[in-house]
Amino acid sequence: MSKNNLYQGLLLTVLFSVLQSMHILAQDFDFNANLQNAYNEVTKLRLTHAKQLTSKESPNNAYKVWVDCLADAVNVYASENEAEYEKLVDKVDDALDVIEDLDTKAPQQRQLRAEIKFYLALVQMKLGHETKAGMTVMSAYKLLEENKKLFPNYSANNKILGVIHVLIGSVPENYRWITKMLGLKGNIDQGIRELEVASNDKLTGFEAKFFKLFIQSYILPINDRVRTEVNDFVQKNTDSELALFLGIAISEKDNKSDQAWKILQKVPNGSGYLPLPIFDFYTADIYLQKGNYAKAESYYQAYLKKFKGHSFIKDSFYKLFITNFLNGENQQAMAFLQNINQYGKRLSESDKAAQKFYDNYNKTKQLPNKDLLQARLAIDGGYYKEALENIKDINENTLNSSLDKAEFNFRKGRIYQNLGDTDLAIQVFEKSITLAQNLDTHFGASSSLQLGYIYQKKKDTKKALSWFEKALSYKKHEYKNSVDNKAQAAITDINN
Repeated sequence: MSKNNLYQGLLLTVLFSVLQSMHILAQDFDFNANLQNAYNEVTKLRLTHAKQLTSKESPNNAYKVWVDCLADAVNVYASENEAEYEKLVDKVDDALDVIEDLDTKAPQQRQLRAEIKFYLALVQMKLGHETKAGMTVMSAYKLLEENKKLFPNYSANNKILGVIHVLIGSVPENYRWITKMLGLKGNIDQGIRELEVASNDKLTGFEAKFFKLFIQSYILPINDRVRTEVNDFVQKNTDSELALFLGIAISEKDNKSDQAWKILQKVPNGSGYLPLPIFDFYTADIYLQKGNYAKAESYYQAYLKKFKGHSFIKDSFYKLFITNFLNGENQQAMAFLQNINQYGKRLSESDKAAQKFYDNYNKTKQLPNKDLLQARLAIDGGYYKEALENIKDINENTLNSSLDKAEFNFRKGRIYQNLGDTDLAIQVFEKSITLAQNLDTHFGASSSLQLGYIYQKKKDTKKALSWFEKALSYKKHEYKNSVDNKAQAAITDINN
């Protein structure tokens, strides 16, 4: 064989090997049109169709494995089924084994493993496996940080890193030693910037935008810019059950029940969408806030009948107590009150609050003031003038307990704050704090948080910081997690 023929042969062999390895790599990490469609179906919560699409793909394609894990995680997160969770853990282990055996020189190898771990952590947190969730998040964080060092220009790292960096940044100061000990670094501004970058991704930007809006509404104080972003997100994704859920949840949290109601009318029925009983729960809340107790009761009952998980079970029985109590059906109200103690778990803050209400009643046998209760419901719905009307005949002398007096001043503060009378709001929030000083209640912490927001808006940084730190100082109450996260986030924002 001539030298030329030999060189040509060697060259063809090398070229073939390179092409073959490139082909294998392409198969390993092939986010093809079919899998993009499957991923989009997951974000719409059309999980059955998503699975049908992924079934056509190679089991060794990392993106097929990733989409399947996301679909399974979403299903378990929504159902809160412990048996399905155990299956999910096994599926995640198998998925991680598949991807770990793929090319380590590809940036997707660590990124997709980290994202699968993060999805699992969200499910673990929802089911109350907090220690496991923390360890899983830390493992995901380390993979992404390593990936960032190896591939600094790989923007897909930003999506989950952004969420984790926000969480690290909102940890209260007295727990920062834990994050430092674990080598966790990050802050809220960094996380939001990363999520904004990730939101521009044409393929997975929906997911990053979802996380960003959730964080800006649940951890940071919501503002008009965020409200506009949420509205745009919902309008652009009306075929996504997940986007509609986010819009409804944020509207309810933002005391905008009328807006939540409009979005609820867009929720699709059937057509392969994942059934979500939580929409019955939100519908019931809106009817309760409007004072339509019969309708509210029917939807709470529908939620309890359909949902087999634990979230908002105690809260539903508490609100069924309220609907009957305010409607004069005292015997039925007391039956629902007893159910608070018998069903559900104390994981969500609203379920903890419901259980606390039962425990307090069990000790004192004291029922709530109806006018004060109706005012609270009106405030929750954003009906501030109606709430003011509810409490017009109440004064501290007509209330029997210090707890009611503390609540009365807190509710007044929220009304005045939202009607734009901040001077009156400051007065009654401060009074609520004084009255709640030796009580087992959230009113002191919640009033301090709102005072922090008022002074932050007034650009009085010193007073704002003082009140946010005061909010953090309360050792134990039913809304401690959310109040502490918001207060710390505000402190971090001011200090940056």
